[in-house]
Amino acid sequence: MQFTTIGAAIVDIVVSRVRPMRAAKQDVEHIGLYAGGGAVNAALNVAARGARVTVHACVGRDLEGDLLRDILRRHGIQAAIPDHALPTGKAVVMVDEAGAARAYAQRGASTWVGEQGFPGLETADVVYVTGLSLESQAWLEQALARMATSRRRLAVTPGARQLADPQALRGLWERADLLCVNAREAARLCGDMSLDTDAPAPDVARDLARRLLRRPGQSVLVTLGQGGALFHDGEQGHFHPARVVAPLSTIGAGDAFASAFVHAWAGGAAPMEALAAATDSAARVIQVIPANLAGPLRT
Repeated sequence: MQFTTIGAAIVDIVVSRVRPMRAAKQDVEHIGLYAGGGAVNAALNVAARGARVTVHACVGRDLEGDLLRDILRRHGIQAAIPDHALPTGKAVVMVDEAGAARAYAQRGASTWVGEQGFPGLETADVVYVTGLSLESQAWLEQALARMATSRRRLAVTPGARQLADPQALRGLWERADLLCVNAREAARLCGDMSLDTDAPAPDVARDLARRLLRRPGQSVLVTLGQGGALFHDGEQGHFHPARVVAPLSTIGAGDAFASAFVHAWAGGAAPMEALAAATDSAARVIQVIPANLAGPLRT
């Protein structure tokens, strides 16, 4: 399977076991430098599952960009990652004692994915799109429109910009074979601002997924945090519970779940089999500090 991921390639500076600040300085358990960003996290995950993978992203002409390319190369992933005058994107991720993560992001060059096109996109069996800037989304829509109809599967995970203005997502939303969202994102795209939990009941998730369908043959994946996940295949919903594990960090859990699901689903797995693979993938990632299983940027 030729799997192509499109989105952010950034450096995560992860600070773990952060407590409420009571002075000007606080000692912490760990500070590490890791590869991050949705496109990189997904690529590393599916490459470990045997897929041939290409990443379309954008980094700066700096040490951080070189480190990201190096770690992808070490994992056998092709990097279609041009340089940009802006610096490589970075995120400072603060992880508290319960494993909950909060990120402060400087997107930098990652907002310019696709400015130079998407070479080789036509050879992909699966195109996995993570949160893009609106400019990058427009470039991708143009590239997809120029391609002849194919059996390619398109999976879309909206980013903050699309969620803030669902109308901006319309082109990719209608084109997607699979839309991947969490419960709060699903409610927001449905125009429902009343949902006050990450883990609503499966019946609520099923209704949200059904409302998100835009055309025949389209499917929707709604993750429910500790409540599990629901996949709607266009005809019926399939619910799978979460695995109970002690989290070190929740960063990257969504990427781990969605990319593993897409890999299994596109490979022909039954819905419950794909959901089980995704559940195991997310459970593994939340038991490590970084957003993926590749380890630190520097060996």
